[in-house]
Amino acid sequence: MRHAVESILLEERTRWAMQIHDGLTQSVTSAVLEVQNLRHLIETDPVAAVRILHEVESEIRDDLRHIRELLFEMTSEDEIPSEPTLASLIKDFAARWRMPATVEVEGDIEALNDATVEAAYAIASEALANAAKHSGAPDARVALSVDGDTLHIEVHDRGRGMVAVTDDDPHFGIRIMRARAESLGGTLEMTSTPGHGTSVVAVLPVTRDGEQR
Repeated sequence: MRHAVESILLEERTRWAMQIHDGLTQSVTSAVLEVQNLRHLIETDPVAAVRILHEVESEIRDDLRHIRELLFEMTSEDEIPSEPTLASLIKDFAARWRMPATVEVEGDIEALNDATVEAAYAIASEALANAAKHSGAPDARVALSVDGDTLHIEVHDRGRGMVAVTDDDPHFGIRIMRARAESLGGTLEMTSTPGHGTSVVAVLPVTRDGEQR
């Protein structure tokens, strides 16, 4: 679990860096270039210069609002979730991709050992990232169920779906998800139908804390 949390923290720092680079850095750079152009326009076309000044002001105000939102999000203290840790991690991942997701849990998933939790999280997060990037679905559903010695993981979206799904397609990371499942002696299947969404179903043998296989 410690490894999973460290991985999440790294992803979170990467997300902040990407937001700052892709949003604020690009916007500020654009504003600087526009201000530089104003040096010439003030003399040759004062009316256009005033119009651009208003545009730059509006852009900077938008950036300030974005900075306040980022600072609030970074400093807000969320309540400690009462749900299982794995479910909470999956929800947090979905939120970062702006993909609303319900996470249903059956059985004692808190007793799973680190390797099982890491594999389950890796599979669910890859499937959710695929849904966010490719499906066009409004939301997704994740079901985690421990039944005896088996952990079932199902991620389903109601998106556009696709005609065929192959391990060779690099866009969906199917080979990676399948490898994570098979490394623990489990299986993974991904099915999709045009217009009816996509489902990823993994079945992993359960290994609990203190047990070895």
